[in-house]
Amino acid sequence: MPTTARRPFLGATALTVVLTAVSGCSSDSGQGDGDSRVLQALGTLADDNAADEVTYLDAEKTRALSKGDEKRFSAVGQPGGSPLNAYEPGPWGQSLNVAQIDTAVDTKSAGRWEGSFDAAAITASLKSNGYRQRGDDRTWTPADGKGVSLQVTKDEIAYSAHGDTAMAAVTPKQGASLADKEEYRRAVGCLGDVYRADFLALTATKPVRLSALGQQADSVAENTEVLCLVVKDEATADRAAAKLRAVVADESPKFDGTKVTVEKGDAPLVRAVVPDTAAQRPGRLVRSDLELWMVITDL
Repeated sequence: MPTTARRPFLGATALTVVLTAVSGCSSDSGQGDGDSRVLQALGTLADDNAADEVTYLDAEKTRALSKGDEKRFSAVGQPGGSPLNAYEPGPWGQSLNVAQIDTAVDTKSAGRWEGSFDAAAITASLKSNGYRQRGDDRTWTPADGKGVSLQVTKDEIAYSAHGDTAMAAVTPKQGASLADKEEYRRAVGCLGDVYRADFLALTATKPVRLSALGQQADSVAENTEVLCLVVKDEATADRAAAKLRAVVADESPKFDGTKVTVEKGDAPLVRAVVPDTAAQRPGRLVRSDLELWMVITDL
């Protein structure tokens, strides 16, 4: 793993502002969640992770897009909140790096990666750094019980930093994964076909239950950001949509071309589809242009 630190997608300042204010988002619901890769990834995390931010990344697609302009996709090309974003090298030494990951789902302390890994080299490095295998011969844990526990194969790595029950976070019981929670299913269906999705923590007592931002792109020159809100009722949905449209008008030309829609029902959705120009880097809605996210502070 490179020793240089990587900054997580939700920048420190932007994240502090957003977390203080928000709790939910969704996208155009015309697309069902079905067997989407995002929902499949969420199905590998126990629902206890709903208290954290969750990030899904199709790193393979992001690398393909980045071939035309690596700098443009730099903000969205790293797994979010994972040990690979740490300032200190991990216990896997140089035997693991982000380029080996094809898809990832991460919280601040647990996650699962699929890709092509040198399992022998990684486990050898873990052992040399004081890790030991637990009774199941699958889980590697620090000798002192502190830090990240891992399960490693040639095509998948699961990790968790939850102490004695560490791997429970990435080994959900039947019907108890994030994919089984209605708010996540609604948000995923709303986001549609995205190569990255960032979910803020689920807050069932707030007007906005869950918020998510998705990135869509068919080429290096085109990117669309989809901001989604899963809200408590139709009145909240109407207020949110009105505020979003007002921001689009007031901040012109920053969000020109944005389309705001509402789907009503038992779990209303509000969706803002924001097109980027070729000069704008994907991820700007949570890194620099926060006005649309901040709408929900007044709901």
